[in-house]
Amino acid sequence: MNYYSWLQDYLARLDGKEARREYYERYYASWHEVALKMAEAIAESQAMLASVSVETQQRQAQLTQSFFDSVLVNLNTQTRSNLAASRELAEQALRGQEATQTLVQESVSAYVDFLDSMLSYYRTDMRVDGRSVEN
Repeated sequence: MNYYSWLQDYLARLDGKEARREYYERYYASWHEVALKMAEAIAESQAMLASVSVETQQRQAQLTQSFFDSVLVNLNTQTRSNLAASRELAEQALRGQEATQTLVQESVSAYVDFLDSMLSYYRTDMRVDGRSVEN
């Protein structure tokens, strides 16, 4: 089959150089338009990608900030809790020391009273024995 296009017909009717120049101008103009549209589409997609990237980075920064804020809150809470527990423990240790001191004082006082009563008994007994020996 022999395909005879409108271009071949057009070129045959015109002078060869002028027809080719017009053809190539239209041909390259259409390619230029397609290339411009393609460049615009690529630029739009790059702009959209950059926008999404910036939004993602902002969200990531917010998540990171939120994470560290919650860590700081937890550490602050634990520090306060540990401080309260330490104070309570120190108070209990102080009460234990006071109780031990009171117990030791009472024990020593009771022992002194016991010794005093023993000595008192022997003194009394010695006085009684001394009187009965003298009488």
